[in-house]
Amino acid sequence: MRIHIVGIGGAGMSAVGKLLLADGHEVTGSDNGRWPLADALAREGAAVHERFAAEHVPGTDILLRSSAYREDNVEVAEALRLGIRVWKREDAWRFLAKGKRVIAVAGTHGKSTTTALVWSALRAGNVDASLICGAVLRGLRSNAHAGTSDVLVIEADEYDNTFHALAPLIAVVTTVDHDHVDMFPTRESYRDAFRIFVRGIQPRGTLVTCIDDDGARDLARYTARELGRDVLTYGFGEQANLPVSRVSEKVYALGDTQVGLQIPGQHNALNAAAAVLAAHAFGVTKRDAALGVSEFPGVERRLEPLGAAAGVRVVDDYAHMPAEIAVGLDAFPNAVVVFQPHTPSRLAKFFDDFVTVLRRARAVVIVETFSSARERPETTSRAMALAEAVGGRYVRDGAEAARVAADLAGPGDVVLVMGAGDVRPVGERVLELLRTPV
Repeated sequence: MRIHIVGIGGAGMSAVGKLLLADGHEVTGSDNGRWPLADALAREGAAVHERFAAEHVPGTDILLRSSAYREDNVEVAEALRLGIRVWKREDAWRFLAKGKRVIAVAGTHGKSTTTALVWSALRAGNVDASLICGAVLRGLRSNAHAGTSDVLVIEADEYDNTFHALAPLIAVVTTVDHDHVDMFPTRESYRDAFRIFVRGIQPRGTLVTCIDDDGARDLARYTARELGRDVLTYGFGEQANLPVSRVSEKVYALGDTQVGLQIPGQHNALNAAAAVLAAHAFGVTKRDAALGVSEFPGVERRLEPLGAAAGVRVVDDYAHMPAEIAVGLDAFPNAVVVFQPHTPSRLAKFFDDFVTVLRRARAVVIVETFSSARERPETTSRAMALAEAVGGRYVRDGAEAARVAADLAGPGDVVLVMGAGDVRPVGERVLELLRTPV
């Protein structure tokens, strides 16, 4: 089939595109401008366009649109006019998951890293699983892999209720912390979305979740009592099925197995525990699974070291929720933080929480909010108000943010560049400025 992807440059759509190509389908797609993941697909044989146009649609069997693009997109509208089937991401997931044993990784925080860790743990146990991940794995240099087995490891995104399309053999839920308020306006609506997700677990399937997180713990009780599914837990404390404890800075005990991790932070020890437990539930030995997570170098944009210059380390992180900023500051206390809020609705809903956590940083630079294709830009800048509330500096764009951060940082400092939008180049520019000071 010929499948045309609207929004092919995004992490989710590009991963789907890679697996569709591997299955022998003809893949075309469009996006606004050039995107690295779309460029990678083009090198593998996809026909990629750098703008949306109706002329790209004729001859397509299926048009697949990301959640960011709806009927007002020119390509979606043309497909509807021509009577071409229009799929959402959930339809593509069902198509790719058909006949496979699925391990689905969901949760508010840590999905991408945990998905990659599960895949790595399975590989160490000689399971060549296919992979759909929301971030590029550093060792793989891709966010997707077409495996030779009948196993699919997939990052199960809750936005637009997409994860309801899956019927996993094993479901991993890292955390349940209210997010995507444009889609789930209340905590209860967010909680209920995860309850529907776990209802899809196969009758003899298993939920793996973190007992330390209030929302995940509530979901574990619901899954065991109301659905009768097996539940396995991990967390700091002996009550977990797989207890986690810290041995040294990067060494943790996962049950009776010690694991040295290449990725920093106690939150990543929990992510590693989730992966070991999920792989073991699948049939991989804990020893092999632990080896797989110990060799995992991380994913891009998750506390990713970008380099150092003039005694200053620069770290890039996808954090866009208060809890995610908090774990970054746990790993790098007293950092200079450059933060770009992601979507006006999220910033408005959790404004006070952002203020509280950002006050922990030594210095803060707030970049104007990234709206994404899903929301309209703000008419007044709440990002400016956030900067004022935390005693930080407000800047309009990344270029100005890099100049300010380079001025604020001194030898021994860490600059944490945080956000889910287009803020990553700020870190790269900070390093350039520090290497060539005026």
